[in-house]
Amino acid sequence: MSLRSDSRSRGGPRSRRLAAALLSVAVGALSGVVAAGPASAEPAPAYDHSKDKGTAPGTHGPLPKGFSTTELSVKFKPGLAVRLRGQGLVAKDSEDATEIQRVLARYKDASIRPLSSVSETKITERRLQLERKTGRQLPDLNSWFVVTAPKSGVEGLLKDLNALPSVEIAQARMTPVATSEPLASYQRYRNAATSSLGAGVDADYANAQTGGKGDGITVTDIEEQSTYIPYFGPQTIAAGQDHSLLITRTPALGQVWAWGDNGQGQLGLGNTTAKKVPSQVPGLTGVTSVSAGDDYSLALKSDGTIWAWGDNGQGQLGNGTTTDSTVPVQVTGISNAVAISAGLGHALAVLSDGTVRAWGDNSLGQLGYVGPDSPAAVAVAGLTGVRTAPDSVAAGGVHSLALMADGTVKGWGANGIGQLGDGTTTDRATPAAVTGLTGVTQISSRGDHALALLSDGTVKAWGDNSEGQLGDGTTTGRTTPISVPGLANVNSIAAGSRHSVATAESVSWATYAWGDNNQGQLGDATTVDRYSPTVIPATSDIAAAGLAHTITKLAQTFHVWGLNSSGQLGDGTTTNRHGPVELVAYTNRWNLCHEDLAGRVATGQIVQVPSAFGDPCTNDLSIRHGTAVAGIIGAQDDNGVGMAGIAPHATLHLSGTAVFDTVAYATAHSQPGDVILFEIAVKPSTQQYPWEYQSNVYDQVVLATAAGITVVEPAGNSGVDLDDSTDPYVAVIMGRPDSGAIMVGAGTPPSPSCVGTPPSADRTALPLSSYGVRVDVQAYGECVASTTAPGWQDLTPLETDPNKTYAGGFGGTSGAGAIVAGTVASLQGVAKANGGVLTPAQVRDTLKLTGTAQPAGDPHRIGPQPNLRAAIDDILTP
Repeated sequence: MSLRSDSRSRGGPRSRRLAAALLSVAVGALSGVVAAGPASAEPAPAYDHSKDKGTAPGTHGPLPKGFSTTELSVKFKPGLAVRLRGQGLVAKDSEDATEIQRVLARYKDASIRPLSSVSETKITERRLQLERKTGRQLPDLNSWFVVTAPKSGVEGLLKDLNALPSVEIAQARMTPVATSEPLASYQRYRNAATSSLGAGVDADYANAQTGGKGDGITVTDIEEQSTYIPYFGPQTIAAGQDHSLLITRTPALGQVWAWGDNGQGQLGLGNTTAKKVPSQVPGLTGVTSVSAGDDYSLALKSDGTIWAWGDNGQGQLGNGTTTDSTVPVQVTGISNAVAISAGLGHALAVLSDGTVRAWGDNSLGQLGYVGPDSPAAVAVAGLTGVRTAPDSVAAGGVHSLALMADGTVKGWGANGIGQLGDGTTTDRATPAAVTGLTGVTQISSRGDHALALLSDGTVKAWGDNSEGQLGDGTTTGRTTPISVPGLANVNSIAAGSRHSVATAESVSWATYAWGDNNQGQLGDATTVDRYSPTVIPATSDIAAAGLAHTITKLAQTFHVWGLNSSGQLGDGTTTNRHGPVELVAYTNRWNLCHEDLAGRVATGQIVQVPSAFGDPCTNDLSIRHGTAVAGIIGAQDDNGVGMAGIAPHATLHLSGTAVFDTVAYATAHSQPGDVILFEIAVKPSTQQYPWEYQSNVYDQVVLATAAGITVVEPAGNSGVDLDDSTDPYVAVIMGRPDSGAIMVGAGTPPSPSCVGTPPSADRTALPLSSYGVRVDVQAYGECVASTTAPGWQDLTPLETDPNKTYAGGFGGTSGAGAIVAGTVASLQGVAKANGGVLTPAQVRDTLKLTGTAQPAGDPHRIGPQPNLRAAIDDILTP
């Protein structure tokens, strides 16, 4: 067979549609995209969002429910060429950049970054290529930026930015929500359109055709993702020898996450299995500070107790034994701690009375006395008046430091390289003052050098300098503190084993690093040691430095770089990183180990940056939505278990809303003919609206469809009339040109229904479904059976294996959207196998014109239900 391209007269619209040329397939190119309209026509302009500026909800205060109060997206007028260079903005007219910076400067905590992580050049090249192919002007994604203001909020910023003539639109980010309502029944949505059991999309007919299982097609499922909110402040992240720790405020207050090497149980997970992504430490909440030693971990709780886990060969867990523990155990005898620090093999704690306790290795007097190791906490004799705040003690390799309440510092233990800073290289078993230090607000030490942050924002350093870790431009060790040149306004310091990191506030948060760079731990894209502070492209306000890796944090965004042999960077790999990699604290939404999904997701091709929190084999109820969607589209059909996806040979990519430019990112990882599915909506109040209400999402959809990628978008589960122009959200959506996405409604499944007798005829709009002329097609909104998670498994109620659970009650426009996405993948697989994929417009046209009609009497228009047999016959008819 071959794809039909004639114009047989079976109705005007169909004939005109089928006369259009098909999109040819070209790997890595768009040479087959057909220009729309005559060559002489004036290109249609990209949508100008300034029409909505200041009037559309979310562009001004007070912000309705459902909008972020701390994050906004802003689009500068494309012709002004506003760009971020280093720590400041530039523009074609410098006055525009100055004016924008002046506004941002009013909000001291505001930071700005490009919406996309793709290079400006690549974005421009792709847009220009698509404009040549489509004959249209397309949105410039380089003009979009994300602004965060975690403390002051964005309502004032919205007003000030939208008042600028250089701003096309500024809009608060809407919080995406999943559109799921689990109901009940079996996989009847695969039925033939003429089935006596009720009409479906006829997946079996499609799967029997060459390419009809979605062969060669990629489907990206974009799911709503919760973001774990991190704790703010010092010691909320920690880097050990080969593992890392962080504290979050949500979903539980003071929860600890750990990743990396776990050979001695230093992750606290109850086992010794390494983790390449952050995993929750069970049973720990209320934690306010963490510290990572070489192969063990410490956590300070708000009640003043200290908990430890991992290596205990020298008593560094402080529980009176030398037995390792893979789960947290309490440090005995301490109930009023205010600060902690984990060193190579010993640990320190400051108590609320200004005294210090120490335990573990004492080979060089680092516990404050001459004698054996101590597996229980002992008081450091003669030391009182220590500052009672985080970062007031530092346990180095085999030495100890304490910050006094008067701003001076004392040290004890090993001093062979001058790490005590007292002008000598004499070891000391009792605390002695560091020479010439006053006005200190923070100290840090891990190996054999130390850093001190002063109240004026400058930094002092002393001790080992063999790799330039003191930052004075030399490799000469120092027995007394010297100033680190080139640093000002510093707010956080971190001394790694042989490298140093500092964060500072200038126009926005800046990061500096210096010292050993053999594993890329300085993050400057090289492995060349730096003897002076070097600016790193990672905005942050707190840092942690380990043996040879670095972590920084600003609000909810983390950056990691350096050694990654044990997965200590948490990006899902063991690949060293010589520059910052963004690690966002968002949730995993899929069980990739389910028996019907294992191996179905392309390895290393999860379209998100980088990997989600939580094990990819997570089985709690939070992953049931994404797991069900993936099963509807692509559950394996030849393994003799479970059920079959509509497009079981399609490649599944998974992504989430935690990545701001997730649609553009998915587009960049897709080819013409591929599919992007939105499994999210936005919910400003009690009602859901299509995700494309968000202006930057709309632009990304326009770009995706222009690139030949079909976007499937649920209409929402709140029964919204999308023809109601008095609704301000609807007015924005319908006031723009069609984005090109296929919008999906939720229809009534056949009788007898999984929820009893349906309230109305098959394919009538369910009460929950949004409706209107913009809704193109429908699919089952109830009784959608698929893969699932334990606890929601009515089709396998006795199954105890979490990777073998199934449920029959998925639904809403989420279930409908997944069915349509699988249908599109199946149709495009057939088209690709027969010479060329369809354009997104042709896909939508075909599904609407060949689908099983919605009953004529239904006043809530949600379009026909796709019929793959009719659609395939239509495109293959000679």
